[in-house]
Amino acid sequence: MPTFVYRVKTREGGVRQGELEAVDQGAALRALRQQDLFVTRIREKPGFSTEGWSFPGTARVSQNDLLVFTYQLEALIKAGVPLAQSLDMLATQASSSALQAVLRAVKQNVESGSSLADALQGHPAVFTPWYVSMIQAGEESGTLDRTFGRLAQHLDKVVRLRQQVKLALAYPLLVVIVALLVLWVLLIWVIPMFATMFADWGDALPWPTAVVLALSRWLQEQWVSVLLGVVGLGMGGRLWAKTRSGRRMIEDVVLRVPLLGKLWRNVAMVHVARTLSVLLGSGVPILRSLEIAQKVSGLQRMVRALEEARSSIREGHTLADPLERSGMFPRLVSNMVGVGEATGSLDTALGNIADLFEREVDRDVAAFTAVLEPLIIVVLGIGIGFIVVAMYLPIFSMPSVFD
Repeated sequence: MPTFVYRVKTREGGVRQGELEAVDQGAALRALRQQDLFVTRIREKPGFSTEGWSFPGTARVSQNDLLVFTYQLEALIKAGVPLAQSLDMLATQASSSALQAVLRAVKQNVESGSSLADALQGHPAVFTPWYVSMIQAGEESGTLDRTFGRLAQHLDKVVRLRQQVKLALAYPLLVVIVALLVLWVLLIWVIPMFATMFADWGDALPWPTAVVLALSRWLQEQWVSVLLGVVGLGMGGRLWAKTRSGRRMIEDVVLRVPLLGKLWRNVAMVHVARTLSVLLGSGVPILRSLEIAQKVSGLQRMVRALEEARSSIREGHTLADPLERSGMFPRLVSNMVGVGEATGSLDTALGNIADLFEREVDRDVAAFTAVLEPLIIVVLGIGIGFIVVAMYLPIFSMPSVFD
């Protein structure tokens, strides 16, 4: 009998790891669920059959692939196609080979008696906790087709928001890359031509010219070290940014930048409000919904605020009060949440908050790019202009040299 390695979360929030023997992955998931545990990772122990294993390639499944799959599965379920047959059809049609492998494994687990939520839970790299929780709520309430509709709408808005931010930053990033390449070409290939021309000038060279020539010589001699250093700093910085202290420091700095900090905060607000709206509307309990929302916020301060909200709700208080006390949520948000709680329409209120801040993100992106693009051009223009002027200064000062 195969052995499965798992990691689970208890109702108290603790994390446990262990091994479990079961006929297949679906049976292992059911056994853990019966113990009131939430599975965050499960895979078959190496050395046994790999049926039902969470494939390593699942990390390459994009959100766009997941969005298309969700829309298609919603349509098939509404049309009355059996779940296993729907999964088989979508596995055949999926453009991503990684998604094909995952869907085949999910189909096998469903056919062996697992619920769809249990089968999806074995692939956390593709199906996040909020996705699985919504499917579980849809299965329990018998509204799986409507649940997939909510999932598809939510994913569509998430994908569009990310694309909007990426497209807004694409042009400034392209300008920076092209300008850096121009600077590199100037310093490595063009400036050395001037260096031979000014070889006999010695100390008579103006200081800007001497600085540029020295920088050019250093780059020609050390360009390999420079490239390796840039790559090393990039990789090291990326690893550091994933640590808790690194994320906290980056967050503290970015949130103080006037336009960028506001944009980041509003994007996080949209993710949290939309996630809570969809989860609560699907029947997921509020404590579980807040726990999942913590993972999608992207801001440590917001994570702490949501954790305080969970603690407050456990003690019998409302959601609005801890949100206002946190300082991360504007008074408008806490007021709308309070009205939603009082009228029993919290999911609708959170959806309205998400729509409101999504429009705010549109304005933030436009304002940020409107300031960033000319700023980049000015800074790079000064840098390139300094090099050009430095190279012509000796020519302009030739009469004084001859005198």
